[in-house]
Amino acid sequence: MDTITLKSNKPMVIISLEEYEGMKETIQLLAQNPNLPEELKKERRKIERGDFISFEDFKKKYKVKR
Repeated sequence: MDTITLKSNKPMVIISLEEYEGMKETIQLLAQNPNLPEELKKERRKIERGDFISFEDFKKKYKVKR
């Protein structure tokens, strides 16, 4: 990210289109589910505790054929 100043003396931030699109998507997800950050924290704690199954075990359990 770079900062530039125009004649108006107001700072601006320039980011790539990819970064901008990602930010818009994040804002949209958070607007649709304001509890998402807390839900993600809970799920990360579960993973840290080892409270999950591997993808291979998931496929076996639910008979996924891929």
